[in-house]
Amino acid sequence: MKSRNVNYDLAVLGSGPQGLNVASWIKKENPNYNVIVLESQKKYPHKIGESTLSGFCKAVRSNDIRHEAWQNLFYTKKGLGFWHTDEYNTDLRTLPEYIIETFDETFQIERRTFDELLEHNCKRQGVEIIRGARVQAAECELSASGNKIKYIKDGEEVFLNCKMVVDATGPASIINNHYLEDGDYIESDVPFQTSSVWAYYKNVKWLKDYENWALDAENPRDEYTQHICFKEGWVWYIPIVSWTKSKDENLSAMLKYLSDPESPLLSRDELATKFDCVYEQIWSIGISLRNDRDNVIREKGSAATFEKYLEKIPTFKQLLEGAELLNGYYPNHKPYAKRLNYRRRAKQFAGDGWLAVGDAAFFVDPLRSPGLTGGVAMGYHAKIAILKALSENNFSKQTFEGYSQRIEELHEMLEDQNQIAYMSHNHPEGIALVRRFGEVSSRGHYNEFQHQEEYQFPDTNVWGHLYTEHFRMQKQVLAIMLEEEERVGKIKNIENQSGADYEIMIARMKQVIGDHLEKNLYLNPFTVVNQDKIRENEQGVKAVA
Repeated sequence: MKSRNVNYDLAVLGSGPQGLNVASWIKKENPNYNVIVLESQKKYPHKIGESTLSGFCKAVRSNDIRHEAWQNLFYTKKGLGFWHTDEYNTDLRTLPEYIIETFDETFQIERRTFDELLEHNCKRQGVEIIRGARVQAAECELSASGNKIKYIKDGEEVFLNCKMVVDATGPASIINNHYLEDGDYIESDVPFQTSSVWAYYKNVKWLKDYENWALDAENPRDEYTQHICFKEGWVWYIPIVSWTKSKDENLSAMLKYLSDPESPLLSRDELATKFDCVYEQIWSIGISLRNDRDNVIREKGSAATFEKYLEKIPTFKQLLEGAELLNGYYPNHKPYAKRLNYRRRAKQFAGDGWLAVGDAAFFVDPLRSPGLTGGVAMGYHAKIAILKALSENNFSKQTFEGYSQRIEELHEMLEDQNQIAYMSHNHPEGIALVRRFGEVSSRGHYNEFQHQEEYQFPDTNVWGHLYTEHFRMQKQVLAIMLEEEERVGKIKNIENQSGADYEIMIARMKQVIGDHLEKNLYLNPFTVVNQDKIRENEQGVKAVA
């Protein structure tokens, strides 16, 4: 087998959004650095993960992807919507509802299309990207004095010498799983694990075509990532503009064109005509469940999970009435896909000569779309740490202790937040309390820093939830909810529990955050507009309970 040696300043393993963002940031900061990305896949596969938030979009714009390019490729997203339902509710329009209105225009993206757009942008900036490169982790050498990465491509061995390595290989977490003797990518130590199953549909009835909603929304409800929440978990509803039926070479040419900030802007239809591409409207629909409350995904499979909850939750059935399930629309979706026990983390976030970003560091539940947003926060901290290490020529593990500490704090906050979000589904008021609590910090943080064009350090405080006061109250709320689930669980099994069993939990939560929410009511636009209707609805819920 032929072999050769090459030299770089930075090698990024994996060409997902987080790895490409870090590569772009480093190259943009100092064009003299030689940066390479190694990717095992020869072409971009389909991935789940459509929902984006303002922090992620801002980070990508700071790497020169025009906002207008997103608008012409993808479906607009204006916020997050949450409904509380159970087996007795039959109409979406009458459910207790909470909407986090838009901070900034974001998008529901098709990942294959989006990831390739980022690759073309990276190449335009001077980053080298090698596809079909199979890294031989067991034969690599990582150290503070220099790294040697061995990969094989097209029958050739390549020994890549570099000062710094970024692991952006997603859940494969190649350094932790395949290089470190004491490393691993393990299940997070949380009170309950979660699993998901999902599929794609056509001809779903648009939410804008439903009339007589009980509450008012600023934008069409289709333009929110919608969550149907119930005691076992939740259902997601995401409209997607899909380009997957376009020929690979045509789609690639279109994305290369859009990655150039100097190319004339064209509408979606003009792009489709110019590059002979095809787009269509589909929907991503999925179910996420707490394993401690229902393990049907593992025990009976994906189809059985959809069948069970379409029958158990009438509003879910209402959502998909008349819709067409797509079989094999994307590879490995025939027609369902699933992921079990997915809340995981690496044992190490950094070491001599390397650090991990994105899902290679940790993966948390997708309930509030934290993956891409938390990932770019990691990527920004990685950029700062890498630039410092390169300038000082110091790549020891100690150099990255600050990075590891920040990632640990981010992981802890996001995991606590996810547990709180799931436990809020125990009671109709719980969702509104938890979402309003999060939105107060998020909107206050956004209002303070929205004037910044570039993604900067304050943006890494994801949604403002790392502020000391929010973090403190979040811990208090988490403790209350865990105690109340334990108390109720000793009295009734999950099948027999109802919202009435969690009235004490709601009262205790209000003692901790009630005054805080009232004082900052102006930061909750949906609540302000609908406060009289919400008050009437809450009174009705209590009467029924």
